[in-house]
Amino acid sequence: MSVRMHAWGSDFDELASQVRAMMNEMESPNFFRSHAPDPWVPRLNLYERPDRFVLCVELAGVPHDQVQVLAEGRVLLLRGVRRKPVLPEDPTNVSVHVMEIDSGPFQRRLPLPRDVIVEAITTAYREGLLWITLPRDTGPQDL
Repeated sequence: MSVRMHAWGSDFDELASQVRAMMNEMESPNFFRSHAPDPWVPRLNLYERPDRFVLCVELAGVPHDQVQVLAEGRVLLLRGVRRKPVLPEDPTNVSVHVMEIDSGPFQRRLPLPRDVIVEAITTAYREGLLWITLPRDTGPQDL
């Protein structure tokens, strides 16, 4: 029986180099960033009923007039902007240690099922949650 041993040298050296780079970044004064590195995407829940789908989109801190909901063909487009939160009192001379709340522009594209009646889509905005009702064409009903 023959056993081959993996040569760790180059792989281990590369890993050690990456760990050193991360440690150096953590020691830098800019380690805690004041913005998300990537554009953010709002989280959502999707509910289904026989006559409609309902989307709930989490948009805490986004004024309702900063949100657009558009139907482009068979795609629902959500977009808007969330500003960075600022201290309600004097925001000067403040050190930020952690900033996890995403801010900036957002956009989310969702394919619409074929049976959604695009012209009948409605929205409601309550307590930072955007509710989008997507009525379904249920076809002829048997009497």
